[in-house]
Amino acid sequence: MADLSWVGKKRKITYWTRFGYGMGGLLNSGALTFTHTYLIMFVSTECGLSAGEAAIIASAAIYLDAVLAPLMGFFSDNFYATRIGRRFGRRRFWILAAIPMMLAEPLIFLVTPFGFGYYLACYLVYNVGYSFASTSLVPLAIEMTDDFEERGYLTGMKRVFGNVTGFVMAALTAFGFGVFGEDNPHSYFIIACINASIMIFGLVTLYLSTWEKTPAEVAEEKIVNVWEGVKKLVVDVLSTFRNKAFRRLLYAWMPSQFAASVWSAAYSYFIVYTLGITKAWASGSEMPGKVVAIVCMAVWVPLLVKKGFHKPYYFAVMGAAVSMAVFVTFGVLQFTDAIPVATVMVAYPIVFCVWKFFYAGFQYLPDAINYVPDVDELITLRRREGVYSASQRLVQQLLQAIVTTVFGFVLLASGFISTKGGQKVEQPISVPVTVAATLLIGCCVMFVLSAVLARFLKLDKDTCAIVTGEVERVKAGGLMADVTPEVRAVCEDLSGLKYEQCFAHNTIGYQEEGITPAA
Repeated sequence: MADLSWVGKKRKITYWTRFGYGMGGLLNSGALTFTHTYLIMFVSTECGLSAGEAAIIASAAIYLDAVLAPLMGFFSDNFYATRIGRRFGRRRFWILAAIPMMLAEPLIFLVTPFGFGYYLACYLVYNVGYSFASTSLVPLAIEMTDDFEERGYLTGMKRVFGNVTGFVMAALTAFGFGVFGEDNPHSYFIIACINASIMIFGLVTLYLSTWEKTPAEVAEEKIVNVWEGVKKLVVDVLSTFRNKAFRRLLYAWMPSQFAASVWSAAYSYFIVYTLGITKAWASGSEMPGKVVAIVCMAVWVPLLVKKGFHKPYYFAVMGAAVSMAVFVTFGVLQFTDAIPVATVMVAYPIVFCVWKFFYAGFQYLPDAINYVPDVDELITLRRREGVYSASQRLVQQLLQAIVTTVFGFVLLASGFISTKGGQKVEQPISVPVTVAATLLIGCCVMFVLSAVLARFLKLDKDTCAIVTGEVERVKAGGLMADVTPEVRAVCEDLSGLKYEQCFAHNTIGYQEEGITPAA
């Protein structure tokens, strides 16, 4: 067989590199947007499943992903111990493995007589593929460059492509439902086929245009037996939460992620039952907002790279809270007949444009994880990008699974009537009221909480440069005793440890025999 390792050799980051890495953004806005938005509605209105069964399908896959996330981070960090890892890459192999699994998406949106088990199995396969690729995506940017700004532009390009895909998905959804009919189950299948093709193209491009650290650049970490492997996995994942910089990131990020998950779960019901507009109209009228999200990344990315995460993020989540409040207000006015549907149809694209501007800003915060492993190296003298990516994803998926499960059963308790084959029924007034209340509490309140907690974010270009510079100094043979007061203060603030406890002078993480504490 031909040696494909040349694909991953380290080279200069060019515009093509940024473009190729950015294609990974197709995964989040492509893989997640359509399936998470319409899965519950499809199986509860076209396939005869109850809202509770639909919620179980959606949440079961997410719970599985939450379990897979730390496993994937652990496996990828240690995958150079295998022949396959040395041949195809410890990170990028999993991107290859995810490509055929994207074909499960169209199968999810087929009306079949197989019922609950079929849709659960298809969605599980699809989410496993998504987990393979997404868990490997974040560590790639960290391994490709040590430069703060370059990492920022790589992840910024990922967000740009994510927003481009959001625009394409809005157009595709409007086209599919508009041409083939909102009550035609084949509309979902056609949209899913096109979406899966886009994601496969993106993953292939991502693999071909990225690289990672070579086996020689990564400290060899041996696992003597299965028990030690399990122990190392558990210890390493749990130890990430002892990193103060990581905890601060989670405190600010978790409420906004909770709010985004609520929006994703409730969106289709909010459009149809609270605002009273069609899915095709909503998707079509969202296209200007998607353009705004693409263009405004030219504002958000340089701002976050130059200014750090705190102030831009605070501004973004507060704006998102106000946008959600306006959405809910229009919804309440519509289903109480205070304003006509025509007014809502005119206002919706305007409010959506504002919402997408702020959404693009707060969605950038998770990429701050790119700089957390630098702090971890200060603490442990190990490079654990995969473990941190997995820990963050574990938290994300648990939040999303909880939201999806709870929303499904809240919807069921509201009196929602399940249908099959496009059957039309009039839902009780309790349904739009419940959906509006869910957005008010689950989105507005949580966005405000996220803004309050954002003041603790201390990661920025200057502090990261200080940490990486100190790590390089000590690894090159410099003495810890020679640290300057300024550097000591930054290291202690970000790590949460006394400086003397840094550089492996602690019990954080799995204690590798080959790791020697710095002098």
